[in-house]
Amino acid sequence: MHSVSLLGCLCLSLTLSFASPQLNLPTPQPEVFYNGYTPNVATTPAQLRADRDRDQRSGPPYSDAGGGGNTDDGLDDFRFGQTDDERMRIGYAYPTPRLNFSDSPFSGARFSNHNYGPVSSSTDRNYGNDASLNGRYSDVPYSSQGERNFNPNDQYNYNNNPNVEFVGINNRNRFENPFLSNQDRFNLNQGYLERQRYQQDRRYQQELEKLRILLVESDQKGSLECTANVAAQWNFETNVNDFTQTEALNAQQRYVEFQRITAEQSKRINKDLIFDRRLYRQLMLQSEVGPNALPLDVLDRYNRLLNEMLFLYNSAGICAYQQPFQCDLHYIPQLKDIMAKSRDWDELQHTWVEYHRKAGRGMRDSYEQLIDVMQEVAYTNNVTNGGEYWYLAYESGNFRQDMDIVWEQIRPLYEGLHAYVRRKLRDYYGPDRINRIAPIPSHILGNMYGQSWSNVLDILIPYPGRKLIDVTPRMVEQGYTPQLMFQLAEEFFTSINMSAVGPEFYRNSIFEQPLDRRVLCEPSAWDFCNRHDFRVKICADINQRSLISVHHEMAHIQYFLQYRHLPKIFRNGANPAFHQAVGDAIGLSVSTPRHLQTLGLLQRSLDESSYDINYLFTMAIDKVAFLPFALSLDNWRYDVFSGNANKRTMNCHYWNLREKYSGIKPPVLRSEKDFDPGAKYHIPANIPYIKYFFSTVLQFQIYRGLCRESGQYVPGDPRKPLHQCDIYRQPAAGNILKTLMSKGASQPWQEVLEETLREGRLDGTALREYFAPLEEWLRQENLRTNEYVGWNYDGDYCKRSIETAGLQVFGGYYNGATGQKSSVYLYTLILLTYFYFSLRLL
Repeated sequence: MHSVSLLGCLCLSLTLSFASPQLNLPTPQPEVFYNGYTPNVATTPAQLRADRDRDQRSGPPYSDAGGGGNTDDGLDDFRFGQTDDERMRIGYAYPTPRLNFSDSPFSGARFSNHNYGPVSSSTDRNYGNDASLNGRYSDVPYSSQGERNFNPNDQYNYNNNPNVEFVGINNRNRFENPFLSNQDRFNLNQGYLERQRYQQDRRYQQELEKLRILLVESDQKGSLECTANVAAQWNFETNVNDFTQTEALNAQQRYVEFQRITAEQSKRINKDLIFDRRLYRQLMLQSEVGPNALPLDVLDRYNRLLNEMLFLYNSAGICAYQQPFQCDLHYIPQLKDIMAKSRDWDELQHTWVEYHRKAGRGMRDSYEQLIDVMQEVAYTNNVTNGGEYWYLAYESGNFRQDMDIVWEQIRPLYEGLHAYVRRKLRDYYGPDRINRIAPIPSHILGNMYGQSWSNVLDILIPYPGRKLIDVTPRMVEQGYTPQLMFQLAEEFFTSINMSAVGPEFYRNSIFEQPLDRRVLCEPSAWDFCNRHDFRVKICADINQRSLISVHHEMAHIQYFLQYRHLPKIFRNGANPAFHQAVGDAIGLSVSTPRHLQTLGLLQRSLDESSYDINYLFTMAIDKVAFLPFALSLDNWRYDVFSGNANKRTMNCHYWNLREKYSGIKPPVLRSEKDFDPGAKYHIPANIPYIKYFFSTVLQFQIYRGLCRESGQYVPGDPRKPLHQCDIYRQPAAGNILKTLMSKGASQPWQEVLEETLREGRLDGTALREYFAPLEEWLRQENLRTNEYVGWNYDGDYCKRSIETAGLQVFGGYYNGATGQKSSVYLYTLILLTYFYFSLRLL
């Protein structure tokens, strides 16, 4: 019983050391939840201790990113407190907490908690076996049916993995999920005995209970700090002036400082002696501080690099096409408008080339330095490299491979869409500029980045004589107002057995642009971290798009309501993509003709297949076309951060990925003098983009689950296709949605999906099922026109040599149509002959 006596002398020291004066932890007060998880029940500290969980990782607000989540100006992300990545991007000087855990059973001195992975003597840094650090906490394999597979011979079974060396109880894989129901946490006899000895020890249990109480108090303090911060950001965005901006910056600094101190204290607890699953997860999440874990000099360098790149991005301006004296054109609003509306090939090419030169090229050196700093960020967060850190939030050791598998599920649909779009653009611009079997030049797709093709719908629409559904005139005729749209959205959710929002929501929210002050009008939903104050900020117009956007924002509010019973660290989506995916899934239901008929905005049913094809095609050129762009952008960052791509060839690597995933190429040859990814806002801001890929796929998966449960979608039944499903007044669908939302971030996202949808991984087949009628139409159309499906590499898109930068080639091999290779070979032969005779003369 040596451990008992040791534990007995440590109880006081843990409590005193953890309750640092810097935290100034208040005594939690009873709080009554309004319309909450347990309505009208006063919650005491004792009841809160049962939660034992998390301080919010990603604060509000949650925005409607253009409906589909793929807005190209970045405004959905660049907002105080909206994402963990944006919050962690800002660094400050922090006092070092003076803590003494040397005598605690949770002490890092007694059982070192710095190295989460198995020890390898060959590692330069003490961060464990690199091969094991491939994800966050867990890497749970799944069968094709979505069930968990547990292979006794795989790397997760440490008894059978000769590459894992265990020194003791502390030495386990950080990213293993130690809480699987049919698997012992340590999978070792000595670990089991150690666990039993501690769990049966009375004083250990008393010490653990003190830790739980302390975490409840810390959660209360964190909620207060979060509320103060969110209130300051709200005041700024709803009344933009110098004073509110300064207050917002100061509040953000205080909140980030509080989170850093809390994280530093959480890191000093030896989590290997915590056998409670939720408590363990809470401490792990509370220990994450991202770049703010860097030494202050490195943190200052990190922020300085981002500021330099963002300055170049924001100040990039070009001269208008054939107007050399009009040189004040910026991406928003002028260049974005030109790329969307112009149909002049030369003007589009000029705009694309000049903007990428001005916005991207100048920041290349800074980005190369950022790559080095990201390695330090990874090391200080106990991850092997910057690439693994980039996908850390998704709790998977093979996340990149998993996303590639999802993309392969979707790729046949995309290739059919790509072939059809390439033919329509070739018919418009001519076969001399677009090769029938080559990638599509990116500048003619209606968007600076080729990520959405909606702006060239006039060229691409399958049935031009069939107008798309637009209920805007009926909304105006029936006297719709912004508040009425929100009341309809609230009624949508109450009809599926979800919560009403209450009068406080309508009193505090902003639905229209005020006349007496400037407001940042980007749609966003706000959680004030106090379990009762939830708001929306939107300047709504009376049109169909705003109607869908309002339902999207109300979905965020419902998410807040459903998980508000959790500790703050768990009051978030299961991963960074869940909030957006749920809002977009609701948008899929609201935008159906069936729902618009229910609202009285559509007079008759549109059963003609031509309307269906136009409707699905319009969605596909936005959502499906976006997926390979998002995947290639963050896979590129994964490669450069992990060292898989060399800095000297990273621009060409970017275009290799764009060609591989998207079948898109630059309009002119590029070189390593350029830095084309830098023209996208999320690159200089260092904000992850993979969440948009994930959420776009996940929204269809959630939508399918809701429709299938409510009987509105029956696979194989042509009378109930997925794209016509409306879950309005379907409580069975709402019950699933409530279960998914109420879990917040208290479990890994794989478990959340498995327990709610019976699907334990991201699945691209739901998207294919949704677009099945369009995919069949595209297949027949491409067969009818004998169109080549897919694309072939038709020459170099990027060279290392700077002499080729900006070289414009329209004919010949690079950008030509069929039968062009012979001219290139002839030209090459002439050059070789010239050099041969020149050498002979010398």
